[in-house]
This record gives sequence, C-alpha cells and structure tokens, in this order.
Amino acid sequence: MQIRDIRRSFIYHSPSYPGYTCWCGLWAMLDGDLMCSFTRATGSFTGRPKAPADVRAALDWPPQIPGASTERIEAYDMTGLTLANVHLCSHDLGLTWEMAGTDPFRSCMNGVTGEAELALRDGTLLRGVLGPYLPYDDVPRTGFLERSPDSGRTWHHAGVLDEREGFLFWPKRLRYLGDERLLAGGGLMRPQPGHETRSGWTGDISPVLFVSADDGITWGSPLDLLDGRKGYGVTEEFDWAELPNGDLLCVLRADASLAGSPRLQVRLRKEGLTWRPTPVEKAPFPHSGHPELVATRSGAVLHVATSGISATTDGGDNWQHLALDDGLPALRDEPATPYYPKAIELPNDEILIIGHVGGDNGYGAVDQSIVGLRFFLE
Repeated sequence: MQIRDIRRSFIYHSPSYPGYTCWCGLWAMLDGDLMCSFTRATGSFTGRPKAPADVRAALDWPPQIPGASTERIEAYDMTGLTLANVHLCSHDLGLTWEMAGTDPFRSCMNGVTGEAELALRDGTLLRGVLGPYLPYDDVPRTGFLERSPDSGRTWHHAGVLDEREGFLFWPKRLRYLGDERLLAGGGLMRPQPGHETRSGWTGDISPVLFVSADDGITWGSPLDLLDGRKGYGVTEEFDWAELPNGDLLCVLRADASLAGSPRLQVRLRKEGLTWRPTPVEKAPFPHSGHPELVATRSGAVLHVATSGISATTDGGDNWQHLALDDGLPALRDEPATPYYPKAIELPNDEILIIGHVGGDNGYGAVDQSIVGLRFFLE
C-alpha cells in the first residue's frame, strides 16, 4: 500500500495576526457536503483580564510549564478574548470552504468543543462539551451534549451522557457504527476527595465508550476499553475504527513511562450488541497528539498523526508505515499531518485530513491556521 497524489491546502486564517484557530472537527453531511469546526480567538494580546482566582485554582490554569516565562504562561488564560466555535461547509469534497455559522462562548481555557462533533441522520449537528471548561456558564459540570439545527449557528442542550454522582466524562469522539448505533468515546474520571481540580481528575481515569441506539437521546452504561485494568497511564485521548466483522480497533495515547510505549492498542471483540476487550498491546507509533483512525471502504485502517501515517489490513496485527513525500522540499521537515488531525474517506476514495498549524499554544504564541492534506491510497 502506498500514498499518491498528495495535495496540501490552506483552509482558514482568523481576522487577527498571529491567528488563533485550533482543535478541529470534520464530518460528512447526509447530502454529501462536508463540515469542519474549530475554536477561534481574537482580541488583545496584552492587558487582558485574568480569570478569577477560584476559577484558576479549580482548573489549574494557566498550565505550569517548566522554564517558561510568566508572559508565556499567562497567554493560556483566554479570559477577555472573543471566543467562537467556527463551522465551515464544503460543497466540493473539501476543495473550497465557506462560512456556515459561529457561536460565541466564554472561557479561560484554550478550547472547548470541535473534536467530538458529527451530523445526525436527521441533518442536525451533535457535539460533546466538557462542562468544567465553561466556568462562567451555568452548565453541567461533566460532559454533556448539544444539538444544532442550523449548521452550528445556534445550539440547544441535549442531555448528559453519564448522570451518576461522582463521575466526570470528557467526550472526545462521536462516531456512527455500521448498524447506525452511535458511539461516544472519551475519558471517564472519578475525582477523589482532595483532588477535585483539573490535574486531579485524571488520577482515576478510564477510556470508555457509550452506546446510543436513538441518535444520542439515551445512552447505555460505559464500556471500559481496558476492562478495569490500571497502570497504563492512559488519558482521555483515544480513537477507534470499526472492522468489517464488527470488532473495534482502538489506539490509545499513554504515558510512556508507565506503559513502555506512547501508544497502546486494544481490540474489542464483538459479542452480540456489545464488545469484549482483549489484552492491551503496544502500538508501533511514536509520541504524538490525539490518535486518529480512519476505517476505509477497502478494509484498511489508517492511523493518522503528526509523526506519520500508517495502515493495517489485518486489524492491527501488523502496521505498514506509509511514505508521505509530496516532492516539496520546503515541507519535508514539517509534521506529516497538521496538529490534532481529523480525517475522513471521501466518496471518490480520497483521504482528507484537516488540522491546525502550531500546537497546544497560548494566545498569540504561534500564527495558527486551519490547513488540509489529501491523498489517495493504492
């Protein structure tokens, strides 16, 4: 298997410079159009108000960066900026994009939504939101859902995925299965007494899937990908691909000092309407951000990351690392994909990837923009 006909494209830059646009979503609509979403910030680079002390304490924000200057650290506090979730639409398989809608929000955090978003079968949009990241709003202090009937311009509360007391769910992915059930994936956390702040949430975290048979109106009990096993240093960041036999191949981001590898994988064996986790294995990928998997119609599954693109045709038993050389010397030293990529297979069998230039940056630190990468497999 190899990559051919690589093309890179510019998609969006904010009205200000340096731009702040990041944390993308990407999905197909029922009519064949594509949509993407991302966080945008504009406003003053200096002299902004800070989040209240109690909010900063609860969210451990801004983050502590060893050796970083106070100015660099304070740039992560987004209080006082004009923040919006931006939605773009494409009528030509991602070749050109137009504005579909924006909705404003308030936060001190540097991103809230975008990664967990898709179009439902009735054409409305559904997204997952992490409530604690909206400290200035009266919203559930866990992961909740919102729906939009108008391409992302207005949103309405659509319920909480896990209403149990003492649990906090961080939604990171939404995907349909082949049988039209809906999966929500992310980190299920149980903050312990004395560790209620953001840095303490992940002390007891499990990567889980929730299943819905009614387009996200109701959800079943969480399925733990690790079947209760601890000690792997996993985070809320993982992705999955449905295999032709209904199994789910999952790749998880992990703490290499605990797991021995920055990437782990586990296969969920389908048993009726649920799955049984198999033993955890090391995945042959270097450190990168949120894992992104694409199940292609050919049966191959792609692992897409800034560190490279890989493919498996046997459910993860073997991975082939694919060369990504577009013949442009100026680009060869750049990441293989944009940061925190989202990918989709198009009706013409082309793979489209979008993400942002830069990384997990404070406001004004890097000139971010939304860019694309597309290619064919053969």
